[in-house]
Amino acid sequence: MLLRLPDLARLPGFLDALRRGWTPESDNDAALANEVIHRVHDNPDAFIRGLSNPQGGGPMVLLADGTLVPRLAHVRYWIWDDVYCGDVYLRWQPGSNELPPYCDGHVGYAVVPWQRGRGLAAKALQELISAARGYGLSWLDMSMSSTNIASVRTAEAAGAVFQEEFVAVEQGGVRSRRYRLFFPDA
Repeated sequence: MLLRLPDLARLPGFLDALRRGWTPESDNDAALANEVIHRVHDNPDAFIRGLSNPQGGGPMVLLADGTLVPRLAHVRYWIWDDVYCGDVYLRWQPGSNELPPYCDGHVGYAVVPWQRGRGLAAKALQELISAARGYGLSWLDMSMSSTNIASVRTAEAAGAVFQEEFVAVEQGGVRSRRYRLFFPDA
């Protein structure tokens, strides 16, 4: 299993997942999947470029409450094990490990349903450590709904340590759990 930066050669695997109605945001949202498919087909190069912005900056982001906030630096990786298996999303504030209050964690991850149960997300989080170090980070925070047992197990299997229960801003005010993945000494 390897993390790969998205590229045109692997794009067909990602598109296959979308055609099955899966997106990194949802297991079953055909409308969103079709919207992403159209964006990819309109301009595949621009789509791939838009998945990473390690410098941050660019247009402000509009939050659900109408607040405009600065865009964070981010990089999306594809979980690849001979085929597309899912996504891992890393975001941060350049020069700091701390996140702004409107951001619940550094990491998001999603595995396609037909590849689950293999520990891929936990392996991907471990593999992400070296990339995160390269961006100046020294730990990774991740949060998930308190009822999302699969994500809790994934965080724990990756070695992340429970930090707190809180009300997640990004998840619409749901009760959530925050985990921190500390990096081993280099």
